[in-house]
Amino acid sequence: MGNQRTNILFIVIGSLAAVLLQVIVAPNIAIRGVVPNCVLVFSVVIAIYNNRTLSCSLGFVLGIVFDLLSSGPIGVMPLVLCVLAYSVSSLNKDMFSGGWVVEVLLLLVASLLGELLYGALLNIVGYDIHFANSLINRILPSAVFDAAFGLVVFPLLNRFSQQQRKEIPTLKGKLR
Repeated sequence: MGNQRTNILFIVIGSLAAVLLQVIVAPNIAIRGVVPNCVLVFSVVIAIYNNRTLSCSLGFVLGIVFDLLSSGPIGVMPLVLCVLAYSVSSLNKDMFSGGWVVEVLLLLVASLLGELLYGALLNIVGYDIHFANSLINRILPSAVFDAAFGLVVFPLLNRFSQQQRKEIPTLKGKLR
């Protein structure tokens, strides 16, 4: 029971930190107008280690907060984060035994798919954006920026939540 309570506390504090980073820090570290999507990164990171229900719920709540704080239409980011969280949390957890490189690559792919889906949905709901131009100037750089941001998040997550996360056993000791 205490482990579940600390996990929920960690998720709540991490969510608040992700939202504050998105609002305060991300606009100040923009490169050519591209900012990291801290909310997407945190949703994917939580989805890697938790079940589908918790991941989708967190993605929905963080997406609503993101949409309320941004100038985009309300409802697009919650859909994107729910789809990403469900997809990532549905993956086989044994594939993450490769370490942080696999996690960062998964974050890169999830970020790319999330940004593509967000751009496509904005185009569908009527925002006048040129999709090819947006792909080159915003979606691809944003996915790389998110993965670079993940290089900071994963070591911090390992440092602060090592006692909560179960280590996935590998075959290193069993091959002798």
